[in-house]
Order: sequence, then structure tokens, then C-alpha cells
Amino acid sequence: MQEILPGCGLYLLPLHTAVLCSRKSTAANLESVLTKKKLLWSAFAIMLAIVALIQFIPAAPLLIPVQLPENQRAAHRLLNFEGIANFRDLGGYATEQGQHVKWGALYRSGTFARSSRGDLQGLQKLQLSALIDFRSSMEKEEEPNFLPDPPGFTLIEIPTLDDGNKALVGEVMERVESGDFEGFDPNLAMITANRQFATEFTPQFRQFMHAVLDAKGTPIVWHCSAGKDRTGFAAAILLRVLGVAQDVVMRDYMESKQHALAARKNQLLLLRTFKGDEAADKLGIMMGVEEAWLRAAFDEIDTHWGSFDTYVREGLQLSKADIAQLQSQLLE
Repeated sequence: MQEILPGCGLYLLPLHTAVLCSRKSTAANLESVLTKKKLLWSAFAIMLAIVALIQFIPAAPLLIPVQLPENQRAAHRLLNFEGIANFRDLGGYATEQGQHVKWGALYRSGTFARSSRGDLQGLQKLQLSALIDFRSSMEKEEEPNFLPDPPGFTLIEIPTLDDGNKALVGEVMERVESGDFEGFDPNLAMITANRQFATEFTPQFRQFMHAVLDAKGTPIVWHCSAGKDRTGFAAAILLRVLGVAQDVVMRDYMESKQHALAARKNQLLLLRTFKGDEAADKLGIMMGVEEAWLRAAFDEIDTHWGSFDTYVREGLQLSKADIAQLQSQLLE
């Protein structure tokens, strides 16, 4: 009696030979499987050991500028949080009258969605009185903030670019999926958004400025997703109200470029890998900042309101007494 047993590498064998061959083959296969399993478990054990080792490596202590010697503060303006990107102290900037913004009072940041446990402890050391969130409802749903519980500070939500952000994200995602970027100018999209900050979203930035006023000089932080556009415009108008020169305001604004892109580098890499260079290049522009974007916002202020002073008085509804109070509480 003969059978076909291709597993042995032979096709025509007597039954007893086939059985013997089959047993040897099964034993060899079993040994091979066990060897592979041992190797996989060994690799897995090594990986777990590495992860465990990393977890026990203490993170660098949080450096808080206001707690450092004065000559070291500017070098640590960007706080070294583990999972909170683009968190910066606006202290130290000089005004045109020769004063300086106080350290440890005004902070700007990106999202808190990836805060580490250590970050939560660090936030509490800042003694914040309020946190202002400019994100849209869609952004907050997709990336909810991870904050201390209880936070120990007031949460103020000022959704800005809510529907507009949803529409823009929808358009961008459709173009990424289709690969069709014809007629899409990321710079123009961001310039349009910044112009809207100065007109359509004046009520939101008015609320922001009055929240800072209400804080009476106590530490406050405001943020959006990347901490560069809505957060950047808010920082710019506040610094201008405090008397900081436009070129210094622009320099602070542009600081976000490298920090925001660094925080999104993995997303850009995946985008480039799976959707191509054009998609990554277009979104890479939108993930950064450009001087033209903020200039467009201030140009729109001049066009729509007539001057920055009028914008402050009528748009932001800050009186001379309000401005004097802000300067008294936030300048050294």
C-alpha cells in the first residue's frame, strides 16, 4: 500500500516508511516551533526588561524659570514637560518703556492630552489660577486634556474656530485621502484664519483678555492644540497691550515653529510614509507658523478697526484703567 506524503519531501513511499518519516517530520517541526517560541519569549522578556528599566529611569526635574537665577531663565523659557508640548513662560520680554513681563505669571501651551503623571505634579508647582482652552468641541472630543484631579485651578473654555476648524479639517482629510491638493494653498488657509481672529472671533479674544484681567496677576495658562495659532494670537495681543514691541512679539510667535513641528514629527513621518510627500509637505506648513500669518492678523486689525488702540478699546473692551491694571500686575 502506498500513499502520497508530500510533507516528507517524497511522493511514493511504503506505509511504514511514510509513518516513520511523518513521525520524524512531526518531531522536527515541533522542535523547530518550540525553538522559535523560546526565541520569541526571550526577545519579549528582553523587551519587557528594557521597558521596565526605562520606567525606572527618573525624568529630568521640571525647571521652572521663575525659580531659577535671573540670568538662566530665558534659556529655560520652554518648560521641559514630558508630554506637554510648546509650554512657554512669557516672562522677561522687554516693553518699549523699559519694563519687563513678570516671570511665572503668563504661560502659553499646546494640548494637555498627553500629560504624564510627572507633568501633573509639575503643573501643580506652577500654582496656576486658571487654564484657558481655545480648542473646538471636536478637538476636545478627540484629544481630551489630562489634568490634575482636582485641577486646583479654574477651567475656562473659549471655543474658537469651532465650525471653521471642523470644516477645514474635513477638507484637508478629504484631500489627504484622495491625494488631490490642486488649488489648495495652506498658507492662504492660515492667513484667512488669522484674519478671522481679528474680526469674527473678537468676542472670544475679548473673553480671554478679561480672564487675564480677572486673574489679577496670578499665574495663568492658555492653549489650543499645538499652542501656536489661537494661542499665538492671544499671546501677541496681550504682549502688545503690555507694551512689548512688535518685533519681540513676532519673535515669540515664531518660537512655536520648531516646537510645534517637533511635537507632530511622528504624525508627519507616518503621513509621508503612507500618503506621500505632497500631503506631508502641505500639512507640514500648517503645523508650523509663518510671520505672514500674524502680520495678516494685525493688518486686519488696522483695516477693520482703524488702529490697534481702537481694537483694544472697542473690540477687546479694555479701558485705560484696565490696561493700567494689567501693566501694573504683569510688569516688573
